Amino acid sequence: MDVENKLKSRESFWHTTFVVALFVITTILIYLALPGEARFKYEFQKGRPWMHETLIAPFDFAILKSDDELKTERDSVLNAQLPYFTYQDSIGQEQVGKLASQIDNLGQSPDAKSKTLSDADIKQQLITLYQEVFKRGILEQSISDYPSLKGKSDLMFVEDHVGRKVPLSSIFSLKSAYNYLSSGQQQLAEKYPSWQPLLVKIHPEVFLHPNLVFDEKTTDFERQKLLDNISTSRGMVQEGERIVSQGDLITPDTYRILESLQKAYENRLGNTTEYYGVLAGKGMFIILLVLVLFLFVFNIRRELLNSKRDIAFTLLMMVVMIYFCRLVVSTNPQLVYLIPFTVLALTIRTFLDARLAIFVNTIAALIVGFMVPNGYEFVLLQILAGTVAVISQDKLLRRGQLVITSVFILLTYVFAFIGISLIQEGNWEAIEWMQLRWFVGNAVLTLITYLLVYIFEKSFGFVSDVTLIELSYSNQNLLRKLAEEAPGTFQHSLQVANLAEDAITKLGGNPLLVRTGAMYHDIGKTKAPHFFAENQAKGINPHEEMSLEESAQVIMSHVTDGVTLAKKYKIPEMIIDFIRTHHGSTKTGYFYMMSKNENPEQNIDASKFTYPGPVPSTRETAVVMLADSIEAASRSLKDINAESLSDLIDKIFKSKIKDGQLDYAPLTFQDITLLKQIFLEKLLTIYHVRMEYPEEKKVKKVKRKTIRLERRKND
Repeated sequence: MDVENKLKSRESFWHTTFVVALFVITTILIYLALPGEARFKYEFQKGRPWMHETLIAPFDFAILKSDDELKTERDSVLNAQLPYFTYQDSIGQEQVGKLASQIDNLGQSPDAKSKTLSDADIKQQLITLYQEVFKRGILEQSISDYPSLKGKSDLMFVEDHVGRKVPLSSIFSLKSAYNYLSSGQQQLAEKYPSWQPLLVKIHPEVFLHPNLVFDEKTTDFERQKLLDNISTSRGMVQEGERIVSQGDLITPDTYRILESLQKAYENRLGNTTEYYGVLAGKGMFIILLVLVLFLFVFNIRRELLNSKRDIAFTLLMMVVMIYFCRLVVSTNPQLVYLIPFTVLALTIRTFLDARLAIFVNTIAALIVGFMVPNGYEFVLLQILAGTVAVISQDKLLRRGQLVITSVFILLTYVFAFIGISLIQEGNWEAIEWMQLRWFVGNAVLTLITYLLVYIFEKSFGFVSDVTLIELSYSNQNLLRKLAEEAPGTFQHSLQVANLAEDAITKLGGNPLLVRTGAMYHDIGKTKAPHFFAENQAKGINPHEEMSLEESAQVIMSHVTDGVTLAKKYKIPEMIIDFIRTHHGSTKTGYFYMMSKNENPEQNIDASKFTYPGPVPSTRETAVVMLADSIEAASRSLKDINAESLSDLIDKIFKSKIKDGQLDYAPLTFQDITLLKQIFLEKLLTIYHVRMEYPEEKKVKKVKRKTIRLERRKND
């Protein structure tokens, strides 16, 4: 006994050490996730009065332009910026050279007799025509096909590393250059008829080749240079200048000045010796929040601390969400509302419980609120959305439920955002309606919860309600095997499932888990179904040819056989617990008593007639154990009535309590009383037993008499 106590004490010590280490590591990781800059100590909202003391500028700082102002300036610069095209003069020279060679070759043909004395001048005119086209520049495609030229009237020629502005109207495409040259050659043919036979043999498309190439590198470089020259500020505030007085309304201009001071303050303080004070404050804040989370779990959900998996999963999910938010904010703060933050609450709700999900969501939102712009607004929106998500997602039983939950989340975000905006701005026109697109994306991304649930089930060994529904389906492979090979046991399992599900629903627990566990609790009987009474034909009992010990071993083996079979079919461990515990450490009563009666003078080894256990440690497994015993025993009653069923239930409960089978199950005396009542009512319904209540009959007669008297009075 001392050895067993020492082992339990050592196990408890290491478990406690593991849990404490988890919370310490979580604290450190969250601390590292928070930015090192100081936080502005004043909260303010546009359109609301300044609630603090009069604010005087503590130092000189620039008034930063708003994002809209900077965007307008950037758009203006980008619209005015011209794209750069490299002019390749060598291409024109090469093509004109080929043209001159062809003209000379054609001059040696019989048609050359028709030439005039001005042949050299005509040749030069034709070459000059082609030189003009190449000099003006030829694009491979039409101007409308170049996105960089959209809305432009000019472009920049880059020739010998020197840029010059050229109107688009003077530029050719291959098609317009061809038309221009064809027209020019036609005019020469009309002016010099003797050259016409030779000119028709000169095809412009043979010599045309684009000599303007879009210079993306130079264009981007010049664009960035222009953007870098845009000033991010529009004025200065001098040290000692009054910014806003207490009670003053925060106008858009004042709001811009306050935001500028906030950024300057945080950057300035982050570079001073007070930075270490900021780190200390951040540490105190994180420690307090993690401590509050621990106290909540310790006082409200203490059973969570008993499971390494559950507490590790909860803290891991919170840390991952915080780091994901940190990554998004550091990349682009505008995307903060695109983060599907409610996935944290939905996932914890699916595997654990609603209160824990809401609390963890709140703690995570408070932490992330220190990273994002408009922290108060972010925290408020996430707490509301997370709470609505958990309430609307009572049970994740169907895919459609998650879609409905996403719609509720979207509506919560939209209504809350519009409400906050109206409080700040005071009118509908000032609301930034484009911000709503982030909430739509957020709601869509929430659907990823369904995929995450599947991944976490496989990774952490959780069992979701969706999986429980799939497992409890009677056509599932293992249950179909039970129905075909041990039909009596299958019917018994159905009855136990109905009893236990009804009981746990009224008592408080997971009905789906209980039903599924009850359906599988006797699955081991499929190995030798004919050894169990419910599957035996009349007059055939294989136990008659076996010793009592052998019979007991066969009967008890259905527990270990069930565990082996369930593992083979990859049934979750949570369901296998029902197989292990549905007999606990009780004895095979019939064979044990028969052995004692047949050998009164011998000491019977009770271990040979005792199930391997363990005893139930949850409400769900305890209820299935009781329902299994009561359902099986009720079949052996000769006279089934309310009294006999009530006596049977009392007897079984007393036996289980006496044998210590319910010592580790979280059931109170009130729970046991309620369970007795539930089992009795359910069995009376199953066996169609009508209970007599003389007192109630008397009451009914009195009531009817009273009703008749009342009717007479009314008549």
